[in-house]
Amino acid sequence: MILFTRVGDAVKNLLQSAFGSARGFISNLRTWRRGLALVVMAAPRIVVVYLALVVVLSLVPVLQVWLLRLVVDILAAAVGGAAVSATPVLALAVLYALTYVIPAGLEPIQQMLNVWLEDRAVGEIDRRLMDAGIHLTDLIRIERPAFQDKLRLVQEAIFFLPRLTAYLRMGLGTALTLGGMLLLLAGLHPLLPLVLAVFSVPHLFSERRLQDVRYQSMVDRSRAAREMRYCARITTGPAAAKEIRVFGLGDFFLRRFRSRFATAYEEMRRVRLAHLRASAAFTALHALATAGGFWYVAVQAGAGQLTLGDIALYIGVVIQTQDRFQNLVFWFGFQYEILLHLRGLFTFLDQAKPAIALPPPRQGRQAPAELQQGLELQGIHFRYPEGKQAVLEDVSARLPCGSVTALVGANGAGKSTLVKLLTRMYDPDSGEIRIDGVPLAQYDLPSLRSGIAVLYQDFTHFAVTLRENIELGAVAMEGGGLHLEEAARWSGADGVAAGLPQGFDTPLTRRFQGGVDLSGGEWQKVGLARAFVRDAALVILDEPTAALDAEAEFLLFERFRQLVAGKTALIISHRFSTVRMADQILVLEAGCITEAGSHAELVSLGGRYAELFEMQAGRYR
Repeated sequence: MILFTRVGDAVKNLLQSAFGSARGFISNLRTWRRGLALVVMAAPRIVVVYLALVVVLSLVPVLQVWLLRLVVDILAAAVGGAAVSATPVLALAVLYALTYVIPAGLEPIQQMLNVWLEDRAVGEIDRRLMDAGIHLTDLIRIERPAFQDKLRLVQEAIFFLPRLTAYLRMGLGTALTLGGMLLLLAGLHPLLPLVLAVFSVPHLFSERRLQDVRYQSMVDRSRAAREMRYCARITTGPAAAKEIRVFGLGDFFLRRFRSRFATAYEEMRRVRLAHLRASAAFTALHALATAGGFWYVAVQAGAGQLTLGDIALYIGVVIQTQDRFQNLVFWFGFQYEILLHLRGLFTFLDQAKPAIALPPPRQGRQAPAELQQGLELQGIHFRYPEGKQAVLEDVSARLPCGSVTALVGANGAGKSTLVKLLTRMYDPDSGEIRIDGVPLAQYDLPSLRSGIAVLYQDFTHFAVTLRENIELGAVAMEGGGLHLEEAARWSGADGVAAGLPQGFDTPLTRRFQGGVDLSGGEWQKVGLARAFVRDAALVILDEPTAALDAEAEFLLFERFRQLVAGKTALIISHRFSTVRMADQILVLEAGCITEAGSHAELVSLGGRYAELFEMQAGRYR
């Protein structure tokens, strides 16, 4: 009874070493099931063939040592003078030879299938990550540094996860071979397999602990690794190439890279040395177990209990058993490392949900095609999740339907933040934003956004053609919108197209052969066309003329009134030549609306707007 209790404890410790507690064991199995599903769903038929090859190749070594025993016994009998037929000897020899030939022929096929599965796994993981990115409909998580650290760990996981099939082969194959070897070894003594297994338990504990330390070290290095990647990218990419060279910043970023690398490398070196010391110690322990097995075989042989075939069999089994135990321990370490990365990946995927409150499916209001009352801000307060100070405080204003409202204020006053709230990239901490008297949160989010044409201050320069750069503004809309040429004409992007080698079909990037890059003013026209092609009821332009010359600005706003006729428009600008044409002007200072009125009314008021206007106008007198 005591013996069985100890055996049960040993098995329990073995499982806990590999998988943790019973609850953790079930959780780990679920994680593994989801991970393997990534591979199986990508190529189910290939997986079946692949697993069949794993089983065959794993059982070949067991058959090999068994056949060796039979061959040796027959040869020993022949040497002893017994009459032995040549046919069974030849048959056994051929079978024994096949145990070497078959793996040599099947392993290249298995490796090819493994590569195919890895490629499909990469595609499946990338697809799911893109889908997760799409489901993050707001910026609440995306703009936080902690999210970027998690994202880096997920990107690290992409390196490991496609190898699930290789780790599956290593684990399943080793287990099958080891099981067969242990069955053969039990013929020598029933407890001998258990004794050899117990020697591996401390190694399992050590591998699990070391993988925990390694993963935590990776988490701790995430910030330093992102900074290293930034330094490498900024010094080799085109985005900052001019400043890097003119200001001689190469050495600055190189020193920064070395500093971050030294910190990360020291931590990696510490973890690797600990792993090396543990591996050396447990290699010696496995060698001791192998020596013990040899000793027992020798004792039994000396007592006349074994034939020559038995000796050959059990020596081979002891060697392969310890080798497979050691491989299995390393596999447990590998699978635990993958398990940690799988947890990170699935946590990322599972948490890829909107942080803003959305109406239940199919219960959200459809945004109006044309506004009847306009847009209203009621007591808006907002502070970024990790910010210490409020960005907007008690902001109240009304943007009447069919009018153009301009928003002015110093940098950092909260203007661009307000645009994020209007497009529901964030929700206010308190207060409400209403369109036609209905809070934004009650509208179906895709419908709401399809009714808003927005040009962000930091709009994206997509590495696609000019035509696609404009059409992306309406690609999510079901019909409607302006024709591309019409939107380009309103924004002046038609003139940009006329100067390009392939017109609208010219790639706007130097990353690909035949592509070109545009000036800041040309890109501004493209961004405006992308906003105009949507032909939405609410138009929001954040610094729409910042990169335009005076003539382009004049031409744009000469046509702008006609373009937004019947629409509600909000323009954010530092240029008072742009601002003064608005029907009403709002002055935003320190997160509050301090003045409101037409250009003439605010100038006559003699307040902050009049002061700013005079500063700018005075430069032209």
